[in-house]
Amino acid sequence: METSSSAHQLDALTGVRALAALWVFVFHSWLNGGSPTVRVSILPQPIDLSPLAAFGWLGLDVFFVLSGFLLTRQAFFKAERSVVTSRSTGFAAAFGEKYTSYLRRRILRVYPAYYACLTALLLLGATGIYLLLPGKLELLLHLGMIHNFIEKYIATMNGVFWTLPFEWQFYLIFPCLFIVLRRYGAWVLYGSVLIGVIGTKLLVMATNDGYPQVLLPIRLDTFAAGMCAGAYAFHRPPARIIAATMFWVGLIGLLTTPWVFTGCEHVGHYYDLKGFVRPPWIQASICLMLLGLTGERHLGIRIFDNRVAVALGLISYSIYLFHVPILELLPTLGLIPQRTASIQVGWPRILATALPLVLLVSAMSYWFVERTFQTRYKPTKRAARPRPVVWRFFVLDPIVVLIIWAIALELFLFLKGD
Repeated sequence: METSSSAHQLDALTGVRALAALWVFVFHSWLNGGSPTVRVSILPQPIDLSPLAAFGWLGLDVFFVLSGFLLTRQAFFKAERSVVTSRSTGFAAAFGEKYTSYLRRRILRVYPAYYACLTALLLLGATGIYLLLPGKLELLLHLGMIHNFIEKYIATMNGVFWTLPFEWQFYLIFPCLFIVLRRYGAWVLYGSVLIGVIGTKLLVMATNDGYPQVLLPIRLDTFAAGMCAGAYAFHRPPARIIAATMFWVGLIGLLTTPWVFTGCEHVGHYYDLKGFVRPPWIQASICLMLLGLTGERHLGIRIFDNRVAVALGLISYSIYLFHVPILELLPTLGLIPQRTASIQVGWPRILATALPLVLLVSAMSYWFVERTFQTRYKPTKRAARPRPVVWRFFVLDPIVVLIIWAIALELFLFLKGD
């Protein structure tokens, strides 16, 4: 049973997802608003907050580090229980559960809302409201979340879809990375991953080929950093004062990144000295912030474990999936004027118009799709009664439902195609 303190920690970590998703949303809405200068006059000298909006992609780094952090803590708990309570051997004992069980949970976490978004995009494309229908191979690769395997399909259909293969492919190899972490320690894991990351970046520089930038090795250090922090949090949870210090140092480091690294906000700047220093700075800041949220309760935890932050954190994945299409559909829906040379739509108006719609769609996606797949089919401790064959036919396994869903989407495209 979780203690009150650990419950607050989990709520706070969920609240961090809200920060990540909303920061990315602010970034894309700011781009749609023409990348305006944002000045706030709260001091005698106005403060330019434009870099904070321009670096909104940092929310993605928060998501990546947080994924490694949470999965690692969870895996350590499972591995410890496995040693004490089960007869598992080999991989299952080292990881704490069977790979198939782990993979099932990850599939049910990422695919349902993603398929819901794909479904909406296909319907919009079929009616000519938004973009064009994808090609059959393009959709097939997206359904498997492996569309980064072919360069021209990386960012099609939805502007944020290019990031999803990173997360999914990290999930696939996480158990092996966890075993390395557990057996050889954080320095070996992070060091070996970092060598691969630097090698990939040097390859990009040498060949002038940007394609490796959308393959997992180039971002694996971000996940590995979260894993190392998660291991530290499990074995040495910080006391209250240390936790509070870690949190504020990490949060300040993260929020000052846009000014510390001003002028290198784009991916091309990964390949100079400042660009090579930037990822460790970002990772260290996020890790410190997360470590600070795993200690005894302090003000930082209260910032992120309140009801609003936790509620937004729960729907953060759907916010991430749906916000770009909604932003781009605003003029089509007549909610804002079409941008022309003579008509400029202000960023505040875009923000105020899009945010309620994004939250509404994301909440519906969470309650009717994500939550359904994650909770409806959870096994219970109560012994299951034998059910008639007919009943078992209608109450399908959620993985089977996803397979049928994917086949239906591909079939829909075949039927709509020329």
